[in-house]
Amino acid sequence: MFPILLKKAIQDAGFDLTLGTDGEWLRIGISGLEGYAWVLPSGKGALVALQSEPPAGEFQLVTWTDVPMPNGAVRAFRCASAADLYQALRRVRVLVAEKPPLPEQQLAAKLASIPKTEAEAIVKQRIGQEKFREMLMDYWDGRCAVTGLAVPELLRASHAKPWKDATDKERLDPYNGFLLAVHLDALFDRGLMTFTDDGEAEFSPVLAPEALRMLVPGADCLRLRRVTDGHRPYLEWHRERVFRRG
Repeated sequence: MFPILLKKAIQDAGFDLTLGTDGEWLRIGISGLEGYAWVLPSGKGALVALQSEPPAGEFQLVTWTDVPMPNGAVRAFRCASAADLYQALRRVRVLVAEKPPLPEQQLAAKLASIPKTEAEAIVKQRIGQEKFREMLMDYWDGRCAVTGLAVPELLRASHAKPWKDATDKERLDPYNGFLLAVHLDALFDRGLMTFTDDGEAEFSPVLAPEALRMLVPGADCLRLRRVTDGHRPYLEWHRERVFRRG
């Protein structure tokens, strides 16, 4: 029998479809999306198998599984508890949503119902940014990617490669940005803060030391909670094109 706590974690993470079993693995999906994943109870937690290779650093992948992986799966990772499974599947949900229908297709469907007006461009951007924020709220578990702050009203979806410079796909790529507390969002957006490929925060010399101390106590210790290969090209773009070096 499939553990109740794991079932609840799967459902709470947004996987509302049970698509059958492949061997001992339970195949799960999301209404309206073609992608899926597999879950196998293991100890107090579970193994999760994926259809495609996640970016390096996204999950702590395993090199073996308790039973053979299901057909169609290429990688698997382990969750130590039901709580870990819930948090991981929220991130998997964002990655699954990149498969058909793609986020830009979902956005196009919303925009198709909007009449053309002089403010069309502004409306399109607002809707797109709302969609982007929804994705980042899921990906970062509703917490600031740096501080862990969990107050939705004080969190912003910050693009690394700005909306005006990005393609439609890049605008809705969950790796092109971070969920940040409002003060960090302001710094990041205006090029007064950036991040290294390892996630360490770097602050612009344009920002006076006194102002930095007031805004970000302990600035030397700030870093992103997680960085993957998917984030790094956008971080490089931000460092080269947005960050103010003086």
